[in-house]
Amino acid sequence: MSTYSAPPAGNQTACALGIPCRACTCELRLVARDKKRGRISVAPGAHLIVQGQSTRTIYILYEGWAARYRTLSRGTYQILDILLPGDLIGLPAALLGVAGHSVRALTAATFCVLDANRLAALFRQQPRLALNMLRARAREQERSDVWLTVLGRMHASERIGCLLLQLRDRLDERGLAKGRSWLLPLQRAELADTLGLSKVHVQRALRALRDGGLANLDGHRVVIPNSRNLARFAGYARDRSRNRFSILRMRRARGRTR
Repeated sequence: MSTYSAPPAGNQTACALGIPCRACTCELRLVARDKKRGRISVAPGAHLIVQGQSTRTIYILYEGWAARYRTLSRGTYQILDILLPGDLIGLPAALLGVAGHSVRALTAATFCVLDANRLAALFRQQPRLALNMLRARAREQERSDVWLTVLGRMHASERIGCLLLQLRDRLDERGLAKGRSWLLPLQRAELADTLGLSKVHVQRALRALRDGGLANLDGHRVVIPNSRNLARFAGYARDRSRNRFSILRMRRARGRTR
C-alpha cells in the first residue's frame, strides 16, 4: 500500500450531494451514523466495503484517496475506479444488499458516513439531494464507459496518458490540483491493476511518455509539461459544457488496438 500522505481537501470541494465539503453539516446530519461527528478517519489500506458482504452504509470521501476494485477467483484484482474527495461510495451495495466490489483507502482518508435506511426520509425533505445523488451516479457510469473504451482500444502509453489527464481534470474540478505538477498516491502495482497491464508494461509506458516529453512520474509526483500535447497523443478530450466531464475522442487512424 502507498505511504503517501494526501493533502487536505480544498474549501471548494463539493460532495456528491452537492454540498461543499467544508459545510456538509445540516443535511448530512440527518442520515449520519454518528450524530456528533458523521465522519470516520481510516489508515491507508483500510477497507470500507468488502466484495460479497452486505452493507447498509453509504460513504462520501471527505479527504484522501481510495480505490474501488473487484477481486477475481484466482486472487488477482482489477481496480475499477480511483475515488477522490467528494465521490459517493457504496450506493449500489446499499440498494442491492450485497457489495459487488470492495473499496479500500489508498491514503489516510476521512469519510462522511451515511445510513442508507434513512435516505428515503432525507430525499422527501431535500429532493434536490436525490437528484444530485442520481447525477453523481450518472457521471460515475459515464466515466466507467470511457475507461472501458480506454482499456479495450488503447496502447499502454495512451492508457496512462488518459488516466493522468482524467485524474488531473477531476482534481482540478475539486480545487485540488493546479498547474503542471501534482501528487499521485498509487504504487506501480496499483497503476498496473488500474490499467490492465503488468508492472513491466507500466514501467515501459512511463519511460516512453517521459522520453517523449509528454509526462513524467517521479515517485508520486506527476509532471505534465503540456497537457494539450499529452491529450493529442492519448486521444483525450475534456468537455467543459457537460459539468466538466472527461470524454474520449478516439482517433480513426488506429491500425492496432494493443
